[in-house]
Amino acid sequence: MERYEVKCAPQQDCDASTKMKCKIPVVLLACGSFNPITNMHLRLFEVARDHLHQTGMYQVIEGIISPVNDNYGKKDLAAAKHRVAMVQLALQTSNWIRVDQWESEQKDWIETVKVLRHHYDELLKSLSKRKEATSSMVGTEIPPEDITTPTLTGEETKAQKT
Repeated sequence: MERYEVKCAPQQDCDASTKMKCKIPVVLLACGSFNPITNMHLRLFEVARDHLHQTGMYQVIEGIISPVNDNYGKKDLAAAKHRVAMVQLALQTSNWIRVDQWESEQKDWIETVKVLRHHYDELLKSLSKRKEATSSMVGTEIPPEDITTPTLTGEETKAQKT
């Protein structure tokens, strides 16, 4: 996935009102089954946001939780609509993290890289007249090789899980 950074004046040349504008906006994305969602899933977002903000270079503008669809193949997986509902309940007090149903509504299980592309494309649409953002994945139940191996198909991935 490509990374786009905002070009701005060096930090030392930014006054207090400009510093916020000079930070790279970031959207945090967590993919997984969320079967069920836990406090640790939510804590992961908080820790990632705090760390990025402490660097002084990034401004987290949103967190997205993306539950997998019903064809993920995990044993005892609750229906996607129920997992989405659980996430919505867990996020009632959050003003910056949201659940996105797109992945859970797909007909077939899809690779994480396609989910990342979808959210990146949606982000670019919403920010088309503003700065572009960097998207970062904060946590997943999907093995790293599924994310980094572009030739890995869904069937190969499912075979590896068994």
